[in-house]
Parts: sequence; structure tokens; C-alpha cells
Amino acid sequence: MPYKVRIDPRDTCISDMVCVSICGEVFEMNDDDGKSHIKAEFRTDPNNLAEGVIPDDLKDCAQEAADSCPVNIIHVEPA
Repeated sequence: MPYKVRIDPRDTCISDMVCVSICGEVFEMNDDDGKSHIKAEFRTDPNNLAEGVIPDDLKDCAQEAADSCPVNIIHVEPA
């Protein structure tokens, strides 16, 4: 089952890189604004850095990143 991942609201990201260190397969830091975003290969819209769909095998690391996010802006749910 695929899972939807959102960083919402992305503008409140504090750039601590916890999500990247836990689940670098899904998240990376944006060079333009220094905030986390979904890797391009998983984005549902190439222009929307904050939303994507991941395969089942990445759900656990994405959920761990969501649970560890200090500002609670990462959301993982069935697609």
C-alpha cells in the first residue's frame, strides 16, 4: 500500500535535519530555503516540495521521522 507524506505547514520547518537523518530516503534539505522537502522521485507534483507518495517499504522510516519532528509538521497516512 502506498502512503502519502506531507510536510505541513512546510514554512514552519526549523531545519534541524532530524527527518533527513532518520529517513534520508524520503526527505532532503532544500538548497534555496534550507527547509526539508520530499525528494523529487516521490512528489505527486514536481512543484510541490511538501507532498508525495512513498512505497510501503519506506513507511516506517517516514513515520519515525514524523514522530521525531520537533515541530510536528510531517504527516504519514494511507494514500
